[in-house]
Amino acid sequence: MKKNEFLLGVFLSTAFILPFTSCENDDEPVVVEIPEVTEGVYVLNNGKYGSNNATLSYYDVASKTVVSDVFSSVNGRKLGDTGQDMLIYGSKMYVAMYGSKQIEVMDKQGKSLKTLTSKNTDNSLHQPRCFTSANGKVYVSFFDGYVGIIDTTTLEIGTIVPVGLNPEQLTVANNKVYVAVSEGLNYPNTGTKVAVLNASTLAEVTKIDVVKNPTNVLSDSQGDVYVISMGDYGTTANNTLQRIDKQTQAVTTVMDATVMTICNDTIYAIYSQWNQPSVSYIKYDAKNEKLISDNFITDGTKLTNGPACIKVDPVTGNIYIGDSDYQTNGDMYIFSREGKLINKFEVGLNPVGAFFISNK
Repeated sequence: MKKNEFLLGVFLSTAFILPFTSCENDDEPVVVEIPEVTEGVYVLNNGKYGSNNATLSYYDVASKTVVSDVFSSVNGRKLGDTGQDMLIYGSKMYVAMYGSKQIEVMDKQGKSLKTLTSKNTDNSLHQPRCFTSANGKVYVSFFDGYVGIIDTTTLEIGTIVPVGLNPEQLTVANNKVYVAVSEGLNYPNTGTKVAVLNASTLAEVTKIDVVKNPTNVLSDSQGDVYVISMGDYGTTANNTLQRIDKQTQAVTTVMDATVMTICNDTIYAIYSQWNQPSVSYIKYDAKNEKLISDNFITDGTKLTNGPACIKVDPVTGNIYIGDSDYQTNGDMYIFSREGKLINKFEVGLNPVGAFFISNK
Protein backbone atom coordinates (compact mmCIF):
# COMPACT_ATOMS: atom_id res chain seq x y z
CA MET A 1 0.00 0.00 0.00
CA LYS A 2 1.36 3.42 -0.87
CA LYS A 3 2.30 5.64 2.02
CA ASN A 4 -0.16 8.42 1.17
CA GLU A 5 -3.02 5.98 0.74
CA PHE A 6 -2.17 4.42 4.11
CA LEU A 7 -2.15 7.74 5.91
CA LEU A 8 -5.44 8.84 4.41
CA GLY A 9 -7.15 5.52 4.97
CA VAL A 10 -5.98 4.96 8.51
CA PHE A 11 -5.83 8.32 10.12
CA LEU A 12 -8.34 10.68 8.45
CA SER A 13 -10.99 11.46 11.07
CA THR A 14 -14.54 12.38 10.15
CA ALA A 15 -16.25 14.83 12.47
CA PHE A 16 -19.08 16.84 11.02
CA ILE A 17 -22.51 18.30 11.69
CA LEU A 18 -25.51 17.30 9.56
CA PRO A 19 -28.43 19.70 9.22
CA PHE A 20 -31.85 18.07 9.14
CA THR A 21 -35.22 19.69 8.34
CA SER A 22 -37.44 19.91 11.36
CA CYS A 23 -41.13 19.13 11.01
CA GLU A 24 -41.90 21.81 13.58
CA ASN A 25 -39.50 24.58 12.55
CA ASP A 26 -37.79 24.59 9.17
CA ASP A 27 -35.36 27.31 10.28
CA GLU A 28 -33.72 25.32 13.12
CA PRO A 29 -31.13 22.70 12.15
CA VAL A 30 -30.79 19.56 14.24
CA VAL A 31 -27.24 18.99 15.47
CA VAL A 32 -26.27 15.34 15.31
CA GLU A 33 -23.56 14.31 17.76
CA ILE A 34 -21.10 11.94 16.13
CA PRO A 35 -20.36 9.08 18.56
CA GLU A 36 -16.77 8.53 19.56
CA VAL A 37 -15.20 5.45 18.05
CA THR A 38 -11.72 3.97 18.28
CA GLU A 39 -10.15 4.12 14.84
CA GLY A 40 -6.78 2.61 15.54
CA VAL A 41 -4.36 1.33 18.11
CA TYR A 42 -0.63 1.95 18.29
CA VAL A 43 1.54 -0.69 19.93
CA LEU A 44 4.98 0.34 21.13
CA ASN A 45 7.50 -2.49 20.83
CA ASN A 46 10.52 -2.20 23.09
CA GLY A 47 12.89 -4.21 20.89
CA LYS A 48 16.13 -5.48 22.37
CA TYR A 49 18.37 -3.14 24.33
CA GLY A 50 21.36 -2.02 22.29
CA SER A 51 19.92 -3.28 19.00
CA ASN A 52 18.22 -0.09 17.73
CA ASN A 53 15.13 -2.10 16.78
CA ALA A 54 12.20 -0.55 18.66
CA THR A 55 9.12 -0.24 16.43
CA LEU A 56 5.64 1.24 16.41
CA SER A 57 2.90 -1.08 15.12
CA TYR A 58 -0.52 0.22 14.05
CA TYR A 59 -3.75 -1.79 14.15
CA ASP A 60 -6.69 -0.51 12.12
CA VAL A 61 -9.79 -1.44 14.10
CA ALA A 62 -12.26 -1.44 11.19
CA SER A 63 -10.18 -3.46 8.72
CA LYS A 64 -8.27 -5.46 11.36
CA THR A 65 -5.07 -4.88 9.41
CA VAL A 66 -1.65 -4.18 10.89
CA VAL A 67 1.19 -1.94 9.76
CA SER A 68 4.25 -3.37 11.47
CA ASP A 69 6.57 -0.34 11.51
CA VAL A 70 4.66 2.92 11.11
CA PHE A 71 7.46 5.23 12.19
CA SER A 72 9.93 3.92 9.61
CA SER A 73 7.24 3.95 6.90
CA VAL A 74 6.38 7.60 7.55
CA ASN A 75 9.81 9.04 8.42
CA GLY A 76 12.26 6.89 6.47
CA ARG A 77 14.36 6.14 9.54
CA LYS A 78 14.31 3.88 12.57
CA LEU A 79 12.51 4.85 15.74
CA GLY A 80 15.57 4.07 17.87
CA ASP A 81 16.73 1.91 20.73
CA THR A 82 14.50 0.53 23.52
CA GLY A 83 11.05 2.09 23.31
CA GLN A 84 10.05 2.32 26.96
CA ASP A 85 6.74 4.19 27.14
CA MET A 86 4.31 6.17 24.98
CA LEU A 87 1.76 8.90 25.63
CA ILE A 88 -0.93 10.33 23.35
CA TYR A 89 -1.90 13.78 24.63
CA GLY A 90 -3.73 16.44 22.67
CA SER A 91 -2.63 16.35 19.04
CA LYS A 92 0.77 14.82 19.75
CA MET A 93 2.34 11.48 20.63
CA TYR A 94 5.41 11.13 22.83
CA VAL A 95 7.69 8.07 22.89
CA ALA A 96 10.44 7.57 25.48
CA MET A 97 13.45 5.99 23.79
CA TYR A 98 15.40 4.81 26.79
CA GLY A 99 18.36 3.30 24.93
CA SER A 100 18.64 6.21 22.51
CA LYS A 101 18.35 8.70 25.39
CA GLN A 102 15.78 10.80 23.57
CA ILE A 103 12.07 11.54 23.33
CA GLU A 104 10.43 11.28 19.94
CA VAL A 105 7.46 13.64 19.47
CA MET A 106 5.07 12.84 16.61
CA ASP A 107 1.71 13.81 15.23
CA LYS A 108 -1.03 11.19 15.33
CA GLN A 109 -0.04 9.91 11.90
CA GLY A 110 3.41 9.02 13.20
CA LYS A 111 5.30 11.88 11.54
CA SER A 112 8.21 13.12 13.63
CA LEU A 113 7.79 16.69 14.86
CA LYS A 114 10.85 16.91 17.07
CA THR A 115 13.42 14.74 18.83
CA LEU A 116 14.07 15.92 22.38
CA THR A 117 17.16 15.38 24.48
CA SER A 118 18.30 16.88 27.77
CA LYS A 119 21.65 16.84 29.52
CA ASN A 120 23.00 16.41 33.02
CA THR A 121 25.48 18.88 34.46
CA ASP A 122 28.26 16.52 33.37
CA ASN A 123 26.97 16.74 29.78
CA SER A 124 25.65 13.17 29.77
CA LEU A 125 22.16 12.64 28.37
CA HIS A 126 19.15 11.89 30.53
CA GLN A 127 17.42 8.53 29.94
CA PRO A 128 13.65 8.99 29.44
CA ARG A 129 11.54 6.25 31.00
CA CYS A 130 7.81 6.94 31.55
CA PHE A 131 5.16 9.63 30.96
CA THR A 132 2.02 11.05 32.48
CA SER A 133 0.02 14.19 31.72
CA ALA A 134 -2.37 16.67 33.32
CA ASN A 135 -3.54 20.25 32.90
CA GLY A 136 -1.62 20.87 29.68
CA LYS A 137 1.65 19.43 30.96
CA VAL A 138 3.53 16.27 30.06
CA TYR A 139 5.69 14.84 32.83
CA VAL A 140 8.55 12.44 32.16
CA SER A 141 10.73 10.36 34.44
CA PHE A 142 14.41 9.92 33.60
CA PHE A 143 15.94 6.64 34.72
CA ASP A 144 19.17 8.31 35.80
CA GLY A 145 17.26 9.94 38.66
CA TYR A 146 15.11 12.88 37.52
CA VAL A 147 11.61 14.06 36.61
CA GLY A 148 10.97 16.81 34.07
CA ILE A 149 8.15 18.75 32.40
CA ILE A 150 7.75 18.98 28.62
CA ASP A 151 6.17 22.17 27.26
CA THR A 152 3.55 20.81 24.84
CA THR A 153 3.64 23.98 22.70
CA THR A 154 7.35 24.71 22.36
CA LEU A 155 8.31 21.04 22.73
CA GLU A 156 11.11 21.92 25.09
CA ILE A 157 11.99 20.16 28.34
CA GLY A 158 11.71 22.75 31.09
CA THR A 159 12.00 22.12 34.81
CA ILE A 160 14.03 19.03 35.73
CA VAL A 161 14.49 17.93 39.35
CA PRO A 162 16.28 15.00 41.05
CA VAL A 163 13.99 12.43 42.71
CA GLY A 164 16.18 9.39 43.39
CA LEU A 165 17.76 6.62 41.38
CA ASN A 166 15.79 4.82 38.66
CA PRO A 167 12.34 6.41 38.79
CA GLU A 168 9.73 4.48 36.82
CA GLN A 169 6.03 5.28 36.33
CA LEU A 170 4.40 8.45 37.61
CA THR A 171 0.86 9.80 37.95
CA VAL A 172 -0.81 13.11 38.77
CA ALA A 173 -3.36 13.26 41.60
CA ASN A 174 -4.39 15.93 44.12
CA ASN A 175 -2.27 18.54 42.27
CA LYS A 176 0.80 16.43 42.95
CA VAL A 177 3.01 14.09 40.95
CA TYR A 178 3.58 10.66 42.49
CA VAL A 179 6.74 8.94 41.24
CA ALA A 180 7.83 5.35 41.84
CA VAL A 181 11.51 5.56 42.76
CA SER A 182 12.62 1.98 42.20
CA GLU A 183 16.39 2.13 42.64
CA GLY A 184 16.13 -1.06 40.61
CA LEU A 185 19.74 -1.03 39.47
CA ASN A 186 20.77 -1.40 43.12
CA TYR A 187 19.08 -4.83 43.33
CA PRO A 188 18.75 -6.48 45.81
CA ASN A 189 19.00 -3.22 47.76
CA THR A 190 16.14 -1.56 45.90
CA GLY A 191 14.21 1.54 46.90
CA THR A 192 11.14 1.78 49.11
CA LYS A 193 9.81 5.27 48.27
CA VAL A 194 7.18 7.02 46.20
CA ALA A 195 8.29 10.63 45.74
CA VAL A 196 5.50 13.23 45.88
CA LEU A 197 6.14 16.47 43.99
CA ASN A 198 4.29 19.74 43.52
CA ALA A 199 2.64 19.46 40.08
CA SER A 200 3.54 23.03 39.08
CA THR A 201 7.10 23.40 40.36
CA LEU A 202 8.19 19.77 40.92
CA ALA A 203 9.35 20.76 44.39
CA GLU A 204 9.36 17.75 46.68
CA VAL A 205 6.38 17.58 49.05
CA THR A 206 7.14 14.30 50.78
CA LYS A 207 8.23 10.69 50.29
CA ILE A 208 5.96 7.74 51.10
CA ASP A 209 7.22 4.34 52.25
CA VAL A 210 6.03 1.35 50.20
CA VAL A 211 7.12 -2.24 49.56
CA LYS A 212 10.61 -2.40 48.03
CA ASN A 213 11.18 -1.81 44.30
CA PRO A 214 8.09 0.27 43.30
CA THR A 215 7.58 0.46 39.53
CA ASN A 216 3.94 0.96 38.50
CA VAL A 217 1.85 3.92 39.64
CA LEU A 218 -1.64 5.12 38.70
CA SER A 219 -4.51 7.03 40.32
CA ASP A 220 -8.30 6.93 40.37
CA SER A 221 -10.87 9.71 40.06
CA GLN A 222 -11.00 10.13 43.85
CA GLY A 223 -7.30 10.91 44.12
CA ASP A 224 -6.22 7.60 45.63
CA VAL A 225 -2.92 6.33 44.24
CA TYR A 226 -2.13 2.70 43.46
CA VAL A 227 1.43 1.37 43.41
CA ILE A 228 2.87 -1.97 42.34
CA SER A 229 6.19 -2.89 43.92
CA MET A 230 8.17 -5.77 42.45
CA GLY A 231 9.62 -6.76 45.83
CA ASP A 232 12.44 -9.24 45.26
CA TYR A 233 10.49 -11.07 42.56
CA GLY A 234 8.99 -13.67 44.87
CA THR A 235 12.10 -14.73 46.79
CA THR A 236 10.77 -13.26 50.03
CA ALA A 237 8.41 -10.52 48.76
CA ASN A 238 5.94 -10.90 45.88
CA ASN A 239 4.88 -8.30 43.34
CA THR A 240 2.49 -6.27 45.51
CA LEU A 241 -0.32 -3.81 44.71
CA GLN A 242 -0.76 -1.11 47.35
CA ARG A 243 -3.11 1.83 47.81
CA ILE A 244 -2.09 5.29 49.04
CA ASP A 245 -5.06 7.03 50.68
CA LYS A 246 -5.71 10.53 49.33
CA GLN A 247 -6.43 12.06 52.71
CA THR A 248 -4.01 10.33 55.08
CA GLN A 249 -1.33 9.11 52.64
CA ALA A 250 -1.52 5.82 54.54
CA VAL A 251 -0.46 2.75 52.54
CA THR A 252 -2.46 -0.48 52.56
CA THR A 253 -1.78 -3.72 50.72
CA VAL A 254 -4.49 -4.66 48.22
CA MET A 255 -3.28 -7.88 46.56
CA ASP A 256 -0.46 -9.46 44.57
CA ALA A 257 -0.05 -7.95 41.08
CA THR A 258 2.69 -7.47 38.50
CA VAL A 259 1.32 -4.96 35.95
CA MET A 260 -1.85 -2.87 35.83
CA THR A 261 -3.88 -0.26 34.02
CA ILE A 262 -7.01 1.70 34.95
CA CYS A 263 -10.15 2.68 33.04
CA ASN A 264 -13.19 4.40 34.55
CA ASP A 265 -12.01 3.60 38.09
CA THR A 266 -11.62 -0.09 37.29
CA ILE A 267 -8.14 -1.51 37.71
CA TYR A 268 -7.18 -4.37 35.40
CA ALA A 269 -4.13 -6.13 36.80
CA ILE A 270 -2.11 -9.23 35.98
CA TYR A 271 -0.22 -11.25 38.54
CA SER A 272 2.51 -13.24 36.81
CA GLN A 273 5.26 -14.03 39.28
CA TRP A 274 8.28 -15.26 37.32
CA ASN A 275 8.82 -18.38 39.45
CA GLN A 276 5.15 -19.45 39.55
CA PRO A 277 3.31 -21.26 36.73
CA SER A 278 -0.14 -19.73 37.22
CA VAL A 279 -1.27 -16.29 36.00
CA SER A 280 -4.11 -14.25 37.54
CA TYR A 281 -6.16 -11.70 35.58
CA ILE A 282 -7.65 -9.37 38.18
CA LYS A 283 -10.45 -6.82 37.92
CA TYR A 284 -10.74 -4.43 40.86
CA ASP A 285 -13.21 -1.63 41.65
CA ALA A 286 -10.98 1.25 42.77
CA LYS A 287 -13.87 3.54 43.62
CA ASN A 288 -15.48 1.08 46.06
CA GLU A 289 -12.21 -0.70 46.88
CA LYS A 290 -13.37 -4.24 46.21
CA LEU A 291 -12.42 -7.17 44.01
CA ILE A 292 -14.67 -7.73 41.01
CA SER A 293 -12.99 -10.82 39.55
CA ASP A 294 -9.78 -12.79 39.92
CA ASN A 295 -10.08 -14.03 36.34
CA PHE A 296 -11.58 -11.55 33.89
CA ILE A 297 -10.70 -13.78 30.90
CA THR A 298 -13.90 -15.78 30.80
CA ASP A 299 -13.56 -17.92 27.66
CA GLY A 300 -10.53 -19.95 28.70
CA THR A 301 -8.07 -18.28 26.34
CA LYS A 302 -4.43 -18.94 27.22
CA LEU A 303 -1.64 -16.67 26.05
CA THR A 304 1.06 -18.46 24.07
CA ASN A 305 3.97 -17.17 26.14
CA GLY A 306 3.39 -14.75 28.99
CA PRO A 307 1.66 -11.38 29.53
CA ALA A 308 3.96 -8.41 29.04
CA CYS A 309 1.56 -5.45 29.23
CA ILE A 310 -2.10 -4.52 29.60
CA LYS A 311 -4.20 -1.54 28.47
CA VAL A 312 -7.94 -0.87 28.17
CA ASP A 313 -9.60 1.04 25.33
CA PRO A 314 -11.41 3.93 27.07
CA VAL A 315 -14.10 4.04 24.35
CA THR A 316 -15.03 0.38 23.93
CA GLY A 317 -13.77 -1.12 27.18
CA ASN A 318 -11.89 -3.77 25.20
CA ILE A 319 -8.84 -5.16 26.99
CA TYR A 320 -5.51 -5.38 25.17
CA ILE A 321 -2.88 -7.77 26.55
CA GLY A 322 0.57 -8.02 24.99
CA ASP A 323 2.23 -11.43 24.89
CA SER A 324 6.00 -11.88 24.56
CA ASP A 325 8.78 -14.44 24.83
CA TYR A 326 11.33 -11.57 24.71
CA GLN A 327 13.11 -13.20 21.75
CA THR A 328 10.69 -13.06 18.81
CA ASN A 329 7.80 -10.87 17.67
CA GLY A 330 4.97 -10.75 20.18
CA ASP A 331 1.19 -10.81 19.86
CA MET A 332 -1.53 -8.47 21.04
CA TYR A 333 -4.72 -10.16 22.32
CA ILE A 334 -7.99 -8.21 22.31
CA PHE A 335 -10.67 -9.24 24.79
CA SER A 336 -14.15 -7.78 25.11
CA ARG A 337 -15.15 -6.17 28.40
CA GLU A 338 -16.89 -9.48 29.09
CA GLY A 339 -13.53 -11.24 28.83
CA LYS A 340 -14.00 -13.04 25.50
CA LEU A 341 -11.30 -13.07 22.82
CA ILE A 342 -12.13 -10.74 19.91
CA ASN A 343 -8.91 -10.87 17.91
CA LYS A 344 -5.19 -11.46 18.08
CA PHE A 345 -2.53 -9.85 15.89
CA GLU A 346 1.24 -9.95 15.58
CA VAL A 347 3.27 -6.97 16.73
CA GLY A 348 7.01 -6.36 17.16
CA LEU A 349 9.60 -7.55 19.64
CA ASN A 350 8.61 -7.06 23.29
CA PRO A 351 5.35 -5.04 23.22
CA VAL A 352 5.12 -2.60 26.13
CA GLY A 353 1.67 -1.10 25.64
CA ALA A 354 -1.33 -0.29 23.45
CA PHE A 355 -2.31 3.35 22.83
CA PHE A 356 -5.62 4.40 21.30
CA ILE A 357 -6.63 6.80 18.52
CA SER A 358 -10.27 7.84 18.30
CA ASN A 359 -12.20 10.08 15.92
CA LYS A 360 -12.31 12.83 18.55
